[in-house]
Amino acid sequence: MVKLMAFEDFQTVPVVMQRDMTPYLQVEASDGKSFPLPGEEYHFIRLDLSRALIRHPAQTFFVQICADNLAEAGYLPGSIAVVDREVSPRNRDVALVFLEGEFLLKRLFLKEEEVILEDNEGVLAVEPDMGFNIWGVVKDVLEG
Repeated sequence: MVKLMAFEDFQTVPVVMQRDMTPYLQVEASDGKSFPLPGEEYHFIRLDLSRALIRHPAQTFFVQICADNLAEAGYLPGSIAVVDREVSPRNRDVALVFLEGEFLLKRLFLKEEEVILEDNEGVLAVEPDMGFNIWGVVKDVLEG
């Protein structure tokens, strides 16, 4: 089971407008005092993690993992999966699938016309009469 998340729910990191940035960024402590950042004599660059994590912004979304069915592979409850719908699934990819009315993370095994789903709970061959769809491929996981 997974929980779909809107980008706004995921965006908890404060954003500083580029025009408001200075080379003298300071950290404010809880008692109200400000301290300079270590290494402030160096030039700062703005790092946009979405450029590193997201290749297809219009087709990418975040999913919070709720189950531990892929925990052995590092997909832990509370982590955030970056799911790309633009990418074609390949053999052994972890994907977000819609199976019989439920969203699940499963490892895919693609053999000719056959799709096999695997996780810690076992292996399932997808039958033609099952309600099944691959919603996207997990491209990265952010630990929760």
